[in-house]
Amino acid sequence: MKKHWVAITTITTVAVIVVVVGIIFIKRGSSNRKPPEISIQTVEVKKSDPLSFNGIAKSKNTQSITLNQALGDNINLEKQSGEAVTQGDLVATYYSLKDYNTLLNKQRQVRQKNNEIDQLKKDVQNNSAKITTLTNEVNQLNKELNKMRDDAPNKVYAQFDGVLTVPTSSSDGMKPVAEISSNDASVVISVSEYDLSHLFWDQEVKLAPVDSGTKIKGKITNIADRPDNTTSKISTYTAHIKPDVELKNGSHVQVTIALKEIKIPKSAVKEEDKKFFVYKANGSKYTKKEIQGTKKDNYFVVTSGLKSNESIVKNYKEAD
Repeated sequence: MKKHWVAITTITTVAVIVVVVGIIFIKRGSSNRKPPEISIQTVEVKKSDPLSFNGIAKSKNTQSITLNQALGDNINLEKQSGEAVTQGDLVATYYSLKDYNTLLNKQRQVRQKNNEIDQLKKDVQNNSAKITTLTNEVNQLNKELNKMRDDAPNKVYAQFDGVLTVPTSSSDGMKPVAEISSNDASVVISVSEYDLSHLFWDQEVKLAPVDSGTKIKGKITNIADRPDNTTSKISTYTAHIKPDVELKNGSHVQVTIALKEIKIPKSAVKEEDKKFFVYKANGSKYTKKEIQGTKKDNYFVVTSGLKSNESIVKNYKEAD
């Protein structure tokens, strides 16, 4: 019995030694392994993308010339479409139906006689006598036309310097005879209520007229206090921009407004005791830094504490 006991004891002792040695080797192997590196995502701090709007150059002042039959049965324009006018220029004259028909007849005679003169001048024969006679007749007709205009009781004068145009259409169905657009055209844009807080008076913006491809500067001169259009989802406001150079009335302009704000992921901001912090990344090191700003729907707007091109931890919990 003793021999058997001794044998069992020996086997048990050897087994224990093997287990202990194995554990030692496992621990040594584990201690030689490097701990797994934790990959922390970072983001580069950048200023928000600029706002972009489609604008239209519109004259600050517009004078509509319409037919008012209380002033006369017909109205005659004294300027051609596209012609520049100066404040105080006569641009239209009212006539009775009888006088207007007389006016049209005399104008037609002037055109006919001028055409005859042009043809005679092209002829190689000596037509100087005929040309002189026709020229005198044209001069007489023009005197009569001028007298009719001077004697007309009702006239329309330009209220400011600008350009007279004859509209081809009108949204309300009441087409004016002509319009005078002032030379001080400003660019008009429509701004949503979400972007309105980024605009302010005398703010410098960039303008790119689509017809020229050039880039110019401008400044915001007016921002509407009340919306010009409101729906169940959004309201829009009108803003006016004065360009550095004169733009053609009606031309389309691309407007770009730079933003100074910095947006960062909401996950990068840690809030403690009503203060906000981020972890700035400097190589493999991370430094906790206080920032100021405002929480938005899915991002955080930084007002101070961070600069462009700095790197921060995307999710503060990874570096916390």
